[in-house]
Amino acid sequence: MIDLPALITKFEAVNDRESEVAFFHTHVPWVAPEAYLNIIFKPAPSDVLSTVGAQMKVPGDVLQLLARHNGAHLFSGSLHLFGVLRKGQLLHRSESFSLPPFNIELENQSWPPPDRKTFLKIGGYGFDGSGACIDRESLGIFVFRRREKEPCASWPTLDVWLDSEIHRLSALFDGSGKRLVDGRLTLPNQTSGGIA
Repeated sequence: MIDLPALITKFEAVNDRESEVAFFHTHVPWVAPEAYLNIIFKPAPSDVLSTVGAQMKVPGDVLQLLARHNGAHLFSGSLHLFGVLRKGQLLHRSESFSLPPFNIELENQSWPPPDRKTFLKIGGYGFDGSGACIDRESLGIFVFRRREKEPCASWPTLDVWLDSEIHRLSALFDGSGKRLVDGRLTLPNQTSGGIA
């Protein structure tokens, strides 16, 4: 099982902090006063995870990840992992250190994958909103650009996707969290994951 904090150790511990909901790693004030390069959410509440997991037919690999990390905002929003939220949970935008992860239920309603029975959108890329989906049968990860029905990249498993994409994205930022390349390069391509 992927350990997200272990994959981001390259980056300087600048004003790292912890809130009730998440761990904030590498302060990047040139992005915004309270911005962090990586935000990793604490484990999902087990009752919420169980309910949402059953309703959405969330594969076991994703359930295990959410039980450990209930979503993440990585590399200044270059890559997001969605989490589960309690029904009716209030959003206090003025309290930036208490904001929840993006809601997997809402994300699947607002931009459904090409085939909702097969694919579950579990994350996305901030540059253009491309969606990362898990195939409920093969457990492969497929990235779809908006309004496209064919994937632009794929990986055989959730762990392979996260490990390879976090390593790829890490190389695009210096140790202080400054992006070294054009934002378009934060998107995966056929050579980053290959088409399975």
